[in-house]
Amino acid sequence: MTDGAPSPEPELIFKKVKLPGGAAHGGAWKVAFADFVTAMMAFFLLLWLLSATTQEQLEGISNYFEPIGVRKGSSGSGGLFGGISASDPGPVRKPAAAVQEKMSTLTSPGDKEINEAPPIDGPPSDLPNLTDTKSDHESQQFLAAQAAMEQAIDEVPELRQLHEAIKIDITDKGLRIQLIDQQNVTMFKPGGAELTDHTKMILLLVASVVERLPNKLSISGHTDGQNFVDADGRGNWELSFDRASAARRELQAAGLPNQRIEEVIGKAATELLKPKQPLSPKNRRLEIVLLRQKDDPNTKLPAPPRIFGDN
Repeated sequence: MTDGAPSPEPELIFKKVKLPGGAAHGGAWKVAFADFVTAMMAFFLLLWLLSATTQEQLEGISNYFEPIGVRKGSSGSGGLFGGISASDPGPVRKPAAAVQEKMSTLTSPGDKEINEAPPIDGPPSDLPNLTDTKSDHESQQFLAAQAAMEQAIDEVPELRQLHEAIKIDITDKGLRIQLIDQQNVTMFKPGGAELTDHTKMILLLVASVVERLPNKLSISGHTDGQNFVDADGRGNWELSFDRASAARRELQAAGLPNQRIEEVIGKAATELLKPKQPLSPKNRRLEIVLLRQKDDPNTKLPAPPRIFGDN
């Protein structure tokens, strides 16, 4: 190298390093983002459905996942009074919300003055075997309706004091609801077919429950063994029928369709609840039976063959 000559520039070496797998340009984040967007859409859809659903519908959905016929606690928010069956459209309205007048306590003993005070019978503890009925589903509906009415009686203050006057049980004929006179509580005004205020309230409860089931009703009136004759010559037979008819009209006024009534009967004193005590006020009662459904009437037998041919 001579003095004064420019030194050559050093050589520059460039190395290109290829990253393995193309990590910076992968598509996994797109899948994660799509999952996130889907989850957020489902979340906001759920919020919209909850805001558009009424409280009654929410209770009906909740009752769908509960066993039919089970009563829990004394609160009506989670009990069967919020829905009779799994297929029910919603909760049963409380009669106290629809009835404006307050119940007045009546002190008249009944159609006649009775000085006896027989002990009050409790409801039967046993229920019919579900396997012996024609339809397990129908029996479950009866049990749910019975539980709903009993829970309403316990929770509505106006009905709680009438607990002993209402007897609900399940028989071979169907779900039977009896409105029974007590010593100081009567279902009708003495000697007539005029409903008392608490009887109207009970019938409103009955209508609000049974109107959600397809079964037809049988309504019968019963009197005690006292030979009753009014000024027009009407006796126990007419009185019992008039009382059954008054109950029918009240049920229809509460929303029960006319075609749901199968029969209205006056039985006078032929079926005493206390046969050994014919003058007992408990013999005076209304009996409403939610009848078991009969066999399918649409099933038709084949037509018999024509002997003389078609005309």
